[in-house]
Amino acid sequence: MRLLPALTVTALLGLPASAAAQTPANCALSNAVDSGSYATLAMDGWSEADEDNVAFEWAECRAAALRRSLTGNPKLSARIDGLRRQVRQLRALEGEFAGIRAGGGTLYGHAVPRSFPMIEEQLAGLATLARTSVGAQTGQRYAALIAQARKEHAAYVATLRAYRPGPDETYSLYNAAEWKALVSQYEALGRAVMGTLGTRGDAATALGYTLLNTTLFPADDEF
Repeated sequence: MRLLPALTVTALLGLPASAAAQTPANCALSNAVDSGSYATLAMDGWSEADEDNVAFEWAECRAAALRRSLTGNPKLSARIDGLRRQVRQLRALEGEFAGIRAGGGTLYGHAVPRSFPMIEEQLAGLATLARTSVGAQTGQRYAALIAQARKEHAAYVATLRAYRPGPDETYSLYNAAEWKALVSQYEALGRAVMGTLGTRGDAATALGYTLLNTTLFPADDEF
């Protein structure tokens, strides 16, 4: 059994299902305004799919602009692109976990592309900080923030791994084998993010770790 195919396929790939039917993204507008303003100005009407699409468009336009700004720093650009892929997949899996526990529903799938603008804002801040001397500054506070983020992520994974539907959760779509595989995938992605970020106790690395724990849904409760 595979839950929410639209989420696990299109969201993991970073493409809303109806994006092909949308008019092309207005990147000039996206790069000039915040994501909420872009949604107001770019949508002709309103639907759940439209809201997903404008969030995706804004994030993709900002990602392209960030990539251009990093042309002279290919190593940092590659790291940012890698983090973007990894964190988007984490958010998609968080939506899938929540959907399984809740017994399905479209809310969890829609939340995934709508999280992309925040991811892009975090990546932009990280890229800016990483190119400054301030970002390279080390300190006990930064090391502590990194250690805390790693601890919280480990606790999130442990909570997911321990989940079993309660007697009253007859609506759950839980399948033990599938759940175990998804948690293992999530854990591997977390390790990949931490591998990309490293453990150097500087400001930029500490900021990067906020990507790991800005989770879309809690590990143990319904949204």
